[in-house]
Amino acid sequence: MISKAGTLIAAWTIFFILWPSGLPAQVLFNLNFERDEVGRFPAGWSSRDEENKGRVYSVQAEDGRRFLHADAQGISIQIGYEKTWNLKESPILRWRWRALVFPEGTDERKKSGNDNVLSVYVVFGGWPIPQAIKYVWSDTLSEGSVLDSPHSGKTKIVVVRSGRKWKGKWLEEERDALADYRRLWGESQANPTAKGILLLTDADSTRTRAVGDYAEFAVMAKEKR
Repeated sequence: MISKAGTLIAAWTIFFILWPSGLPAQVLFNLNFERDEVGRFPAGWSSRDEENKGRVYSVQAEDGRRFLHADAQGISIQIGYEKTWNLKESPILRWRWRALVFPEGTDERKKSGNDNVLSVYVVFGGWPIPQAIKYVWSDTLSEGSVLDSPHSGKTKIVVVRSGRKWKGKWLEEERDALADYRRLWGESQANPTAKGILLLTDADSTRTRAVGDYAEFAVMAKEKR
Protein backbone atom coordinates (compact mmCIF):
# COMPACT_ATOMS: atom_id res chain seq x y z
CA MET A 1 0.00 0.00 0.00
CA ILE A 2 1.06 3.58 -0.55
CA SER A 3 2.01 5.79 2.36
CA LYS A 4 0.63 9.30 2.38
CA ALA A 5 2.93 11.44 0.31
CA GLY A 6 0.72 14.28 -0.77
CA THR A 7 3.30 16.96 -0.09
CA LEU A 8 5.81 15.18 -2.27
CA ILE A 9 3.63 14.71 -5.32
CA ALA A 10 4.61 17.08 -8.11
CA ALA A 11 2.05 18.71 -10.37
CA TRP A 12 2.30 17.31 -13.88
CA THR A 13 1.41 19.32 -16.98
CA ILE A 14 -0.68 17.69 -19.70
CA PHE A 15 1.19 17.59 -22.97
CA PHE A 16 1.19 15.62 -26.21
CA ILE A 17 3.46 13.00 -27.74
CA LEU A 18 3.15 11.91 -31.35
CA TRP A 19 3.35 8.13 -31.61
CA PRO A 20 4.21 6.72 -35.05
CA SER A 21 1.12 4.54 -35.53
CA GLY A 22 -1.59 7.12 -34.98
CA LEU A 23 -2.66 10.58 -33.99
CA PRO A 24 -1.26 12.32 -30.90
CA ALA A 25 -1.87 10.50 -27.63
CA GLN A 26 -2.73 12.75 -24.71
CA VAL A 27 -0.36 12.09 -21.81
CA LEU A 28 -1.77 12.80 -18.36
CA PHE A 29 1.53 12.51 -16.54
CA ASN A 30 5.04 11.11 -16.82
CA LEU A 31 7.20 9.66 -14.07
CA ASN A 32 10.91 9.57 -14.74
CA PHE A 33 14.06 9.96 -12.70
CA GLU A 34 16.00 12.50 -14.75
CA ARG A 35 15.95 15.17 -12.04
CA ASP A 36 16.74 12.84 -9.15
CA GLU A 37 20.15 12.64 -7.56
CA VAL A 38 22.18 9.59 -8.56
CA GLY A 39 22.62 7.18 -5.67
CA ARG A 40 19.59 8.47 -3.77
CA PHE A 41 16.00 7.32 -3.31
CA PRO A 42 13.74 9.16 -5.82
CA ALA A 43 11.68 12.18 -4.81
CA GLY A 44 7.91 11.77 -4.71
CA TRP A 45 8.01 8.04 -3.98
CA SER A 46 7.34 6.56 -0.56
CA SER A 47 7.34 3.26 1.30
CA ARG A 48 5.86 1.78 4.45
CA ASP A 49 9.45 0.82 5.27
CA GLU A 50 11.04 4.26 5.21
CA GLU A 51 14.10 3.05 7.10
CA ASN A 52 15.10 0.37 4.60
CA LYS A 53 13.73 1.57 1.25
CA GLY A 54 17.15 2.90 0.25
CA ARG A 55 18.66 -0.55 0.70
CA VAL A 56 16.76 -1.71 -2.38
CA TYR A 57 15.96 1.31 -4.54
CA SER A 58 18.25 4.06 -5.81
CA VAL A 59 18.53 6.27 -8.87
CA GLN A 60 21.39 5.34 -11.18
CA ALA A 61 22.70 6.65 -14.53
CA GLU A 62 23.86 5.01 -17.72
CA ASP A 63 24.58 6.49 -21.15
CA GLY A 64 23.33 9.87 -19.98
CA ARG A 65 19.93 8.60 -18.80
CA ARG A 66 18.73 8.12 -15.23
CA PHE A 67 16.57 5.25 -14.02
CA LEU A 68 15.50 3.51 -10.83
CA HIS A 69 17.72 0.59 -9.87
CA ALA A 70 16.41 -2.14 -7.54
CA ASP A 71 18.60 -4.70 -5.76
CA ALA A 72 16.77 -6.93 -3.27
CA GLN A 73 18.78 -9.51 -1.34
CA GLY A 74 16.38 -11.72 0.62
CA ILE A 75 14.09 -8.77 1.25
CA SER A 76 10.73 -7.35 0.11
CA ILE A 77 10.16 -3.60 0.15
CA GLN A 78 7.42 -2.05 -1.93
CA ILE A 79 7.48 1.59 -2.96
CA GLY A 80 4.65 3.74 -4.30
CA TYR A 81 3.79 6.94 -6.05
CA GLU A 82 0.40 8.29 -4.98
CA LYS A 83 -1.54 9.81 -7.86
CA THR A 84 -5.27 9.73 -8.56
CA TRP A 85 -6.53 9.61 -12.13
CA ASN A 86 -9.63 8.68 -14.13
CA LEU A 87 -9.02 5.39 -15.91
CA LYS A 88 -11.84 5.93 -18.38
CA GLU A 89 -10.07 9.05 -19.64
CA SER A 90 -6.49 7.79 -19.33
CA PRO A 91 -6.40 3.97 -19.31
CA ILE A 92 -2.99 3.37 -20.88
CA LEU A 93 0.14 2.77 -18.81
CA ARG A 94 3.53 2.60 -20.51
CA TRP A 95 6.88 1.94 -18.90
CA ARG A 96 10.34 0.54 -19.50
CA TRP A 97 12.14 -2.09 -17.45
CA ARG A 98 15.23 -4.27 -17.52
CA ALA A 99 15.77 -7.58 -15.71
CA LEU A 100 19.31 -8.26 -14.49
CA VAL A 101 19.29 -10.95 -11.78
CA PHE A 102 16.32 -13.29 -11.37
CA PRO A 103 15.41 -14.70 -7.96
CA GLU A 104 15.83 -18.46 -7.99
CA GLY A 105 13.06 -21.00 -7.41
CA THR A 106 10.14 -18.68 -8.06
CA ASP A 107 6.51 -19.64 -8.61
CA GLU A 108 4.03 -16.79 -8.21
CA ARG A 109 1.21 -19.26 -7.54
CA LYS A 110 2.71 -20.09 -4.13
CA LYS A 111 3.60 -17.91 -1.16
CA SER A 112 6.94 -19.71 -0.92
CA GLY A 113 7.88 -18.70 -4.48
CA ASN A 114 6.15 -15.37 -4.95
CA ASP A 115 9.17 -13.21 -5.81
CA ASN A 116 9.75 -11.12 -8.93
CA VAL A 117 12.71 -9.46 -10.53
CA LEU A 118 10.33 -6.69 -11.65
CA SER A 119 6.69 -5.85 -10.94
CA VAL A 120 4.49 -2.81 -11.49
CA TYR A 121 1.12 -2.37 -9.75
CA VAL A 122 -1.81 -0.14 -10.58
CA VAL A 123 -3.86 0.45 -7.41
CA PHE A 124 -7.61 1.08 -7.38
CA GLY A 125 -10.25 1.97 -4.84
CA GLY A 126 -9.98 3.01 -1.24
CA TRP A 127 -7.89 2.21 1.76
CA PRO A 128 -7.02 0.25 3.79
CA ILE A 129 -7.57 -2.68 1.41
CA PRO A 130 -7.51 -1.49 -2.19
CA GLN A 131 -7.61 -3.64 -5.30
CA ALA A 132 -4.56 -3.89 -7.51
CA ILE A 133 -3.29 -5.32 -10.77
CA LYS A 134 0.28 -6.53 -10.50
CA TYR A 135 2.10 -6.67 -13.83
CA VAL A 136 5.12 -8.95 -13.49
CA TRP A 137 8.16 -10.24 -15.32
CA SER A 138 8.06 -13.90 -14.30
CA ASP A 139 10.95 -16.31 -14.51
CA THR A 140 8.73 -19.39 -14.76
CA LEU A 141 5.09 -18.64 -15.65
CA SER A 142 4.13 -18.08 -19.29
CA GLU A 143 3.30 -14.67 -20.75
CA GLY A 144 -0.40 -13.90 -20.49
CA SER A 145 -0.89 -15.96 -17.34
CA VAL A 146 -3.41 -14.46 -14.91
CA LEU A 147 -3.78 -15.51 -11.30
CA ASP A 148 -4.78 -14.32 -7.85
CA SER A 149 -1.93 -13.29 -5.60
CA PRO A 150 -1.29 -16.01 -2.99
CA HIS A 151 -1.13 -13.20 -0.43
CA SER A 152 -4.36 -11.37 -1.27
CA GLY A 153 -7.47 -11.99 -3.34
CA LYS A 154 -7.60 -8.23 -3.90
CA THR A 155 -4.51 -8.43 -6.12
CA LYS A 156 -4.56 -9.95 -9.60
CA ILE A 157 -1.23 -10.96 -11.15
CA VAL A 158 -0.72 -10.57 -14.91
CA VAL A 159 2.46 -12.00 -16.45
CA VAL A 160 3.67 -9.46 -19.00
CA ARG A 161 7.11 -10.97 -19.64
CA SER A 162 8.45 -14.45 -19.03
CA GLY A 163 11.87 -16.06 -18.86
CA ARG A 164 15.41 -14.83 -19.33
CA LYS A 165 15.60 -14.34 -23.10
CA TRP A 166 15.63 -10.56 -22.72
CA LYS A 167 17.76 -10.44 -19.59
CA GLY A 168 19.91 -7.30 -19.56
CA LYS A 169 17.83 -5.56 -22.26
CA TRP A 170 15.55 -2.57 -21.83
CA LEU A 171 11.99 -3.40 -22.91
CA GLU A 172 8.96 -1.14 -23.24
CA GLU A 173 5.57 -2.35 -22.04
CA GLU A 174 2.06 -1.01 -22.56
CA ARG A 175 -1.16 -2.04 -20.80
CA ASP A 176 -4.74 -0.87 -20.97
CA ALA A 177 -5.37 -0.88 -17.22
CA LEU A 178 -9.10 -0.21 -17.59
CA ALA A 179 -9.59 -3.14 -19.96
CA ASP A 180 -7.50 -5.34 -17.67
CA TYR A 181 -9.54 -4.32 -14.64
CA ARG A 182 -12.86 -5.06 -16.35
CA ARG A 183 -11.60 -8.42 -17.59
CA LEU A 184 -10.00 -9.53 -14.32
CA TRP A 185 -12.91 -8.57 -12.07
CA GLY A 186 -15.66 -9.38 -14.54
CA GLU A 187 -17.13 -5.89 -14.42
CA SER A 188 -17.62 -4.90 -18.05
CA GLN A 189 -18.94 -1.42 -17.25
CA ALA A 190 -16.74 -0.60 -14.29
CA ASN A 191 -14.95 2.76 -14.27
CA PRO A 192 -12.57 2.54 -11.31
CA THR A 193 -10.36 5.39 -10.20
CA ALA A 194 -6.65 4.67 -10.09
CA LYS A 195 -4.93 5.72 -6.86
CA GLY A 196 -1.28 5.23 -7.70
CA ILE A 197 1.56 3.09 -8.98
CA LEU A 198 3.58 0.64 -6.90
CA LEU A 199 6.89 -1.05 -7.68
CA LEU A 200 8.27 -4.22 -6.16
CA THR A 201 11.49 -6.10 -6.77
CA ASP A 202 11.71 -8.76 -4.09
CA ALA A 203 13.44 -11.98 -3.05
CA ASP A 204 12.22 -12.61 0.49
CA SER A 205 10.15 -15.72 -0.21
CA THR A 206 13.00 -17.55 -1.94
CA ARG A 207 15.74 -15.99 0.18
CA THR A 208 17.74 -15.28 -2.97
CA ARG A 209 18.45 -12.07 -4.92
CA ALA A 210 16.55 -9.99 -7.48
CA VAL A 211 18.03 -7.09 -9.46
CA GLY A 212 16.31 -4.95 -12.09
CA ASP A 213 15.68 -1.43 -13.38
CA TYR A 214 12.64 0.76 -14.05
CA ALA A 215 12.26 3.91 -16.18
CA GLU A 216 9.92 6.29 -17.99
CA PHE A 217 6.37 5.67 -16.78
CA ALA A 218 3.57 7.39 -18.69
CA VAL A 219 -0.20 7.44 -18.13
CA MET A 220 -2.18 8.45 -21.18
CA ALA A 221 -5.40 8.35 -23.14
CA LYS A 222 -5.93 5.76 -25.84
CA GLU A 223 -4.30 6.54 -29.14
CA LYS A 224 -6.69 8.02 -31.70
CA ARG A 225 -6.70 6.28 -35.05
